[in-house]
Parts: sequence; structure tokens; C-alpha cells
Amino acid sequence: MSTATSPGAIGRLKAAADTRPLAVVWLATVIFSTGPVMVATMSNDGVVIAFWRMWAGVPVLGLLATFQIRASGRRPTRRGWRLAAVAGIVFALHQIALMESLRRTTVVDVTLMNTLAPVVVAVLAVPMFGERPGVQFRLWSLVAMAGAAAVAVVGSSGPGGQPLGMSLAAANVVAYSAYFVMSKQARQDIDTWPFLFGALGTATLLVTAFGLTIHAPVADISLHDLALCIAIAVLPGAVGHGAMTWALRYVPANIPPVIMLLIPLLAGVLAWLIAGQTVKLVTIAGGIITVAGVLGAVRSPAAQSLSAVESLDLAEST
Repeated sequence: MSTATSPGAIGRLKAAADTRPLAVVWLATVIFSTGPVMVATMSNDGVVIAFWRMWAGVPVLGLLATFQIRASGRRPTRRGWRLAAVAGIVFALHQIALMESLRRTTVVDVTLMNTLAPVVVAVLAVPMFGERPGVQFRLWSLVAMAGAAAVAVVGSSGPGGQPLGMSLAAANVVAYSAYFVMSKQARQDIDTWPFLFGALGTATLLVTAFGLTIHAPVADISLHDLALCIAIAVLPGAVGHGAMTWALRYVPANIPPVIMLLIPLLAGVLAWLIAGQTVKLVTIAGGIITVAGVLGAVRSPAAQSLSAVESLDLAEST
């Protein structure tokens, strides 16, 4: 990716991203944490929110994809579009499983299940990318998962444990982890914005069909919630996913899911700053454990070695 012809601030941002792709993952994680704060202020149910959030995102990503294709002159291959469509199907399954799990069990159940995402990605990354981050990375990841679980538990009234809801929560984690590694795999054949447009477009059609099948009241959305759906589509949806999808080509697949364990903590901090919600001492302790685990995993020798290999690929592509 050349930055020689990019003027001003945009050129400096591209240059910084090219040299520190892991920093882009951290940025995306911070942006993702704004989503739960916005959703928490909405009155509509999950199906309606997902419907409008996804439809609001499709035209945004379509414009960005068109601009990137014209500016770069690189058109996605047929394989790239196909991978984007398959990723979109998996993303739709993730969305449907997430929405239904939230209806059938508690938020803390779903959040606790989400802490298992690094394990699922680690399993998938071995055959797909040959990644083996090592024992130290795994142990620090377990520390981060424990801290994230503590933050989830103290942030709610407690687990519900309904079997069907928990099964759907597990399916949600598997589907999103699969989408995650597919995103990395597809980036060799398709650029960031066309991939996201193809994936989200496919997912939107499937989620729409699901919403119509269960007669979700998609027309009964308030202007407040609609405005927040648009904000989610732009901020965590376009900017967050755009940053993460770009970075996935140049960072090991195992590292981002561990960093994303910080999202519940960051969302809690934002809720405290913006909405004045209280923060418990146990939450702070769990957050410190999560941060320590994430930093330990990212700085482990095996993770550093994998990152060095990915950085070489980035240098050769620029």
C-alpha cells in the first residue's frame, strides 16, 4: 500500500497503519466498545435493531467499496466475492443466533460465552493459517478470559442458564469466530470495503428474511433508535469493522480475539463517562486482570514471532 501520493492527514494515517497494524486492531476494539453503550439506550428488541443497523450500513459500505475499487483500480476476483458471500451467510447466522440467544437467556450468559471466542479462533487458525502461538500465549489468554468473565458477571444480575439460550449463545460464538477467520482468508482476494459490502449485503438479506418470517415489528422503531442504528452502522459497523478487516491481513488471527476481550470493560468505562453508570470495585479488579492477560498474550514470544512474520508480509505488499 503506497502512501506517497496520499496528501495530508490521510497520508499520515495510512503510513502509521502500515507500520503498526496491531495498533489498528486496538483502535477497532475501542470503536467496537461504543456499540453496547448505544444499544443499551434503545427500546426496540434485538431483531428490529439488527434489521435497521444492517440496512443502514449497506449503502455506506457500497459507497466505500465503489470508491476503493475506482481509486485503486483493483477489482475483486470471483473467488473474493464468493468468499465475501459465504462470510456473509456465516455472519447472518451469528446475528440470528445472537438475537435469539438474547431473547432466551440473559445478557451475562451471552457475554460469558463470548469469552470463548479466542479458543474457537485458535482451533480454526491451526488448519487455516498454521498458527501455533505457544503455551505462554494460551496461559495469558486464559487470564484475560477469566478477567472478562468477571467483568461480565458483576455487570449483571447473574447467569440464567437456559439450555436453548446457552446453545444459541455457543452457536453465536462459533459463527462469529468462523466469520472472523474467513475475513482474514478472503483478504488475499478482495480489498476491505468490497469484502464488507459483499458480506454485509448477503447477511442483511438473510436477516431480513428471518425478521419477516418471525413477523418482527421492524416498522415500529422510534426516531431515537433509528438514529442510533445509523450511528452504529457508521461507527462500529463501518469504521470498526473496516479497521479490523484491513488489519486482519497483516496480524495473526489469534491476537485480535484476545484484545477484543477488553470490549465489556471499555463499554463499561464509556457507560460510566457518558451515562453516569456506577462502576464496582470488582469490575475494576476484573478489568485489571483482563488488561494484564491481554498484554501478556500480545507480548508473549510466540505472538511476537507470528506478528513479525505478518509484518514481513505487510512490508512486501507495500
